[in-house]
Amino acid sequence: MFELILIPIVVAVITQILKLIIDGIPNNLNWQHLVNDYGGMPSSHTSFVTALSTVVGLSQGFDSAAFAISVVLMVVVMRDAVGFRREIGRNAVFTNMLAKIIYKDAPNQTKNKIDFLNERVGHSFSEIIVGFIFGACLALILYVMIS
Repeated sequence: MFELILIPIVVAVITQILKLIIDGIPNNLNWQHLVNDYGGMPSSHTSFVTALSTVVGLSQGFDSAAFAISVVLMVVVMRDAVGFRREIGRNAVFTNMLAKIIYKDAPNQTKNKIDFLNERVGHSFSEIIVGFIFGACLALILYVMIS
């Protein structure tokens, strides 16, 4: 039963490290992205809930109520990542542009105190798909190794 918790967590950590490598190396590797990044390739949220659904299906059966609940959770998380959070990122871009215009003539002391919003909040459809495939495959491999 411990695999229901362990495997999704391991998959999420590995996905986050992979995301750090994919997005971080070309964009100046920043270790803060390991825990504070809410966008990028692949989606670690998607891989996490996909791994959970995969492990629940393998251990409890793909016709179980637990699997059905995990699939509903997976769909909600994936929809949120590509929809709602992506819109938040778009709004952050607009808000940051306005802040730059408003404070362009402000003294440097004021400019240095401005905390711009994180613009990479949501995911593209391809980031979700890769997170789904990576989460399912890695969960299956880990489940077979543990069992």
